[in-house]
Amino acid sequence: MLTALALVAIVLAGVGIHGLLALTVSLRTQEIGVRMALGAERGQVLTMIVRQGVGLAAAGIIAAAPIAYAAARLMTSLLFGVTPGDLPVYVAAAAIGLLMALTGSLRPALRAAGVDPARTIRGE
Repeated sequence: MLTALALVAIVLAGVGIHGLLALTVSLRTQEIGVRMALGAERGQVLTMIVRQGVGLAAAGIIAAAPIAYAAARLMTSLLFGVTPGDLPVYVAAAAIGLLMALTGSLRPALRAAGVDPARTIRGE
């Protein structure tokens, strides 16, 4: 049951990051179009959006790690097979979070990289 709930949490976090970046890309379409018109390549735009998504995840992981440690210390009696300071657990959780952010940001990044600069500038 705990594994199923963890998987649901991971999927919801991935969908949330995807939704946030999709909204960001749609709001920044004109900016991205201007960047591409001025010479930015598809790879640079793709990298910019993926970096933004992974940066959000990294900030969340950095903020959540001390909170998770404190919560684990409070629930020591409920932990089975791990200790509150078990570093591999925190590293695995951070890696899963970063991987989820990377996969959640790929589709909005590909959409941003496919922006047609001429159409975007004419649309304004």
